[in-house]
Formats: sequence, structure tokens, C-alpha cells
Amino acid sequence: MFAYVSLNMKFAIFTYEGQGLPIAEHLQREGHDVLVGVVHDAKDAHADREKSVSKESPFAKKRRLSLYNGLLQTYPAWELVKKLKKCRNPQEYFLFFDFNNLFKFADALRDMNFHGNFPTEEDYLLELDRDAAKSFVQQHYPKLNVPEVHEFSTVKEAKKFLQKSEDFWVLKAYDDQVKTFVPDVDDVHLAREEVIHALETSKDSYEREGFILESLIFKLVEITPERIYYDGRPLATVIDIENKSFGSGNVSIQTGCSQDLCFPISLTDKINEIAFPPIVDEMAKKHKGLFVWDASILIDRRTRKMYFGEFCSNRVGYNSFFTELSLCPSVGHFFESVVAGMSPFEMGTVACSARIFNQNSDVEHGGLPYVGTPINYKPTVEKNLWLWDVLKKKDKLVTAGENWNLGVMTGAGRSINEAVNQLYANIDAFSFVGYYYRPKFDYVSLDYPTSILNRLNYGLERGLYRLPFDVKVGDLL
Repeated sequence: MFAYVSLNMKFAIFTYEGQGLPIAEHLQREGHDVLVGVVHDAKDAHADREKSVSKESPFAKKRRLSLYNGLLQTYPAWELVKKLKKCRNPQEYFLFFDFNNLFKFADALRDMNFHGNFPTEEDYLLELDRDAAKSFVQQHYPKLNVPEVHEFSTVKEAKKFLQKSEDFWVLKAYDDQVKTFVPDVDDVHLAREEVIHALETSKDSYEREGFILESLIFKLVEITPERIYYDGRPLATVIDIENKSFGSGNVSIQTGCSQDLCFPISLTDKINEIAFPPIVDEMAKKHKGLFVWDASILIDRRTRKMYFGEFCSNRVGYNSFFTELSLCPSVGHFFESVVAGMSPFEMGTVACSARIFNQNSDVEHGGLPYVGTPINYKPTVEKNLWLWDVLKKKDKLVTAGENWNLGVMTGAGRSINEAVNQLYANIDAFSFVGYYYRPKFDYVSLDYPTSILNRLNYGLERGLYRLPFDVKVGDLL
């Protein structure tokens, strides 16, 4: 059972791209006082040492700042900093910075007596700099290997390398706004042509800050453990297994997260010693308040070798944070529990999500979605709906046209069946013309090796973690 926690906290949510706006709206609906600070100048969401930062056009900025108009009262982020500095009782507030690129605002408030998470520039750069992250892993993660990586500054150099290589490669840009490209064919020559095509069609984007080719592990098992700390004390470990590809069967382009499965495990399960070596505890003790750390683990089925994938360096993930919040009786419960030094999750619970994409493309405005497309749903799904591209106009919810990620739907329960059934029942109660989501039959599939349930079973068979179910997942479906 959940331990009852009620601190009647107030909240200040800081955001640049809007990831945390659904959280602010949920908290407001739960009756909490919520202040929202939105970054106006793109330079304030980047490190000064970054080689180049894409300039935000007035058109893109207008759409970004329109997110949640009519739903939340927002302030320019620096104005909210000034407002909070005048606060007489900072202990009443939890400050949530929804991404680690907000470290400049966290720095301005870190030394006051607020609760919250406070990302640093070092956190941001460790996620941004892939070479630094791999060096960090080689130094501190004895149980993880690092994939072979080659760095390039021009497409011409990369094409020359690829034409001589007989291996498979993943294409990753140093600019986190540029999508990772993973070839989805088993023939090395066809895979090479796919990567070259991706480079040629987005040449300027990849060359802006440089890019890497990283060796591809075929039919890998990717499992991401996340640990949550507060004031240096470990409170919970959550397993996140996600499908990143847009299409069913894990084909097509990569997204942030198309589907996922999340559940809390014991802090003593085997995967903890792999994913959280002593350095992570040391870092947590140096960070004030909420500290979140994960490292994706890539397992080669053939050799059973485990590789490092990537960090979410002291920030929550999306969709996974929404999925985790759906495990809680309320969003406020999560934040109030961690402040009280307690895990916000009940063991034996499971949650899942599916991202909802808007496929209505406005060619006249660079392929962005149309503004003003209606969003409708039944009130019963409000707890599990996390809209991103939304504003309120004349008492109706419509799209803001900022990007194709319309939102995320979640479901939770005490078994995978219960959680998945709730998720897709919630989607059935949601209405939007032109949307796409990965369907239920794909979520519960055991027909392709990288499916969520196949990877879940693999981790169970290897003894990486335990579930409160004494039966194989396949038998539950």
C-alpha cells in the first residue's frame, strides 16, 4: 500500500521546450499552486562553450511560447527566478527543472532553501558530449563495454569511411535536436546506403556540430535502469524498457520514445550493481535535492556482452517520467514522497505508455502540424493523458502546431495485462483526426526479438531483476 504523504507543497516548473508543461497542468488540476517559467531566449538553454546553437526563428518561437496558452499562466523564466527570490517561505516550494539544459536557472536558485531538482552544467555536458560520456563509463563502469565510435566533422569524410567498412553503424549527431538514425536492414551494403542517404539529406544538420558513427549491435536487448535519490539518499530503482522506433516491429525512424514499460524493483537486484557503480552514489551526495540517473544497457544476445548506450544525466526521461507518475496516486504524491525521503512507488505495480503523434503536416509552414486541430477525450482519461502540443481557445483544446509529438497516454496496474489494457482503453477514449500510435498487438508481441516483452523476459531469464509475478510474461497474455 502507498504510504500517505501530504505536505501541501507549491510548485514552480521551469521549461524550454515544454516537456514539463503536462506535469504543471496535472499538479494544478490536483489543487496545488503552480508557477511556470518558460525560457524565452534559446541561448539560455545551452552552455556558453557550445560551438554553435541553432538560432530560433521568430515563427518557431511564437509557436513554442503558445504552448498551454489558456491552460497555464506562464512567466518568462528569468522573471520567475526574480519572483522566487522574494519568496519568504522557500520550503513550501518544489522547483522542477524539466531538462538538464536549464542549469542556468537552477544555479540562480540552488543556494536558497527550496526543495527541488537542480541540474548543473556538468550534468548537461556529460549528456551532450558523447566522447566524455564514454570516457566516464570506461573509468567508472567496470561491467559495461563501450561500442566502437568514429567521429566526423564532414559528410564527405564519413562517406569515405563507410565505403570501406563492412560493418553496421548507427548515425548520431552531437546536436541533440538532430535525430539518431539506425538502419533497419540486415544487409551491410543496404545499411550503408541508408546511412549515406541520411547524411546527404540532412548534411547541414549533421555538420553543424559534428557527428559520430557508432557500431550497431543487431537485435540487441536494451534495458534502462533509473535510480532516484533525494539529498544523496537512494529511494527507488525503476526499470524502463522502451521502443524508440516510430513503426510497429521497431522499424522506421527513431523517436524520443514511442512505447515503454516501467516498474520499480528492489535496490538490491543484480542490475543495480551494473548500472549504478559507486561513482553514482558519490555524485548524488554532491547534488542538492532530487537527483535522477540512468544508463541504458545494450546486451548482445550472441556474446552476452553488455555495452553502454547513453545517459540521461540528472534528468528524467520522456515518456518514462509520465509512465512512472501514472504509478502514483497523484503527481503531487511523487514529489512530496521524495521530499519526505520515501520511494513514491509501490512494489508490484507496473505502468506503460504510448506516444501519440500528429501526422497532419502543413507544407506551407515547413511541415509543422496545423494550428487549431481539435483534441477531444473523455474525462476518465485525464489522469493518464500528458498533452504536449496543445493550447486552449474558446474553451476548446486545439493543437499549437509546435511539433508532431501530440502527447503521451499511460496506463498502470498490478500486472502487465492490466496496465496494457488500461493504456489502450484510454487511447480508445481519445479522439484526434490524423493521429498515429503504436498499437496494442505490437506492444504485446513476442514475434520480433526487440519487442518490449521479449526484452523483459530476457532480463528475467538473466536474473537482472525480479518481478512480483511468478510466471513468464508470455503466459500472461
